[in-house]
Amino acid sequence: MSEITTFSSWLRGGPTPGAPARVARDTRVDLFRGLALIVIFIDHVAGNVLSRVTPSAMGLSDAAEYFVLLAGYSAALAYGTAFNRDGIVQGSAQVVARIWKLYMAHLGLFLFMAVAVAFMATKFGNPLYYEHVAILPFFQDPATALVQIASLMFLPNYLDILPLYIVLLALLPALWGLARIAPMLALLASGGLYAAAWSLDLTLPNLATGGTWFFNPFAWQFLFTVGLVAGHATLSGLRLSASRLLFVGAVAFLAFGLINAAPWTALPGLDALALPDGWRIEADKTNLSPWRLVHALALAYVVARLVPVNAAWLESTPARLFTEAGKHSLPLFGLGVILSLLGTFVFFEVGRDWTMQFAVNIFGIGALLTAARVLSWYRTAVERRGVPAAKPLNEVRTA
Repeated sequence: MSEITTFSSWLRGGPTPGAPARVARDTRVDLFRGLALIVIFIDHVAGNVLSRVTPSAMGLSDAAEYFVLLAGYSAALAYGTAFNRDGIVQGSAQVVARIWKLYMAHLGLFLFMAVAVAFMATKFGNPLYYEHVAILPFFQDPATALVQIASLMFLPNYLDILPLYIVLLALLPALWGLARIAPMLALLASGGLYAAAWSLDLTLPNLATGGTWFFNPFAWQFLFTVGLVAGHATLSGLRLSASRLLFVGAVAFLAFGLINAAPWTALPGLDALALPDGWRIEADKTNLSPWRLVHALALAYVVARLVPVNAAWLESTPARLFTEAGKHSLPLFGLGVILSLLGTFVFFEVGRDWTMQFAVNIFGIGALLTAARVLSWYRTAVERRGVPAAKPLNEVRTA
């Protein structure tokens, strides 16, 4: 049976190749998740010059798309195995436990942000900090805001991603149940919800801004589901298609995204070398524009083709630093939010010259990578004292 026929029959729920008993941890997943965490920190520091060379300035998608796609892939290997082994009830219990951990982390980050913003606003007499973070309603009516915060209806800036992931994980048992019947069924159901988000303006309210969630979960769940199905395919023993036509098409679309973004216009004398405004695509991020969706998938495909799982450079010291960051995504994400907010404070109060740009970025990135190294050291030390070793990727909980 050909590769295409095998994959198409697998999508429809037909016979699948024999599933391996265990899936080895894919270093690339941790590496690029770690890179995404670093990029999220950089992009969240207001006025950060380094954001001009991050993916958001180079195409139609950015680190948020890659983080969600990898989250779906990792969730399949982590919780999909649990569902298959322990059943839907016990597997769902593990998902709920993870959701609770994410929820508590979100509330902790909110508490830090409220205290930090209040301190900076009063210390420097600058009420604009409240507006920058979109947290002023909390201080105007704390009793009402606390209920809204607990129900995830009050999301200040910087605190968008964890609530999104909470909703995505809540959908996971249903999505996995459909994928077990037929992966195409999960994609169709998810695609229908994505279409409804666009056609019916299906979303969730955000009372902090008076609008909606910055990441509409009913739209972003489709990217998560694509990653989930890809992880399911890996568990089923299927490999990524090596289609030359698909690779060329993906590269062409990435080139189109680069031309549309025209990052070179930030250089002196090149500001006019850009597409006319009427020709440029403004891809909606809140509802995950199809342009952003396709761009993210195209980049993921190209990277997966160009970076084999056994690439020698993945064992280099720089790569291992980012890989360690990806293995501790939840604490590193929380630390990144804190550091990006502190970096914004520094730029506002001290300045944004090249010295401060260098200092904030070096300190922030260095702190994130150092924290990852410490967490890895601590995990190894605990294991050496007799605690069971860390589980493989298909049993590891990821943020």
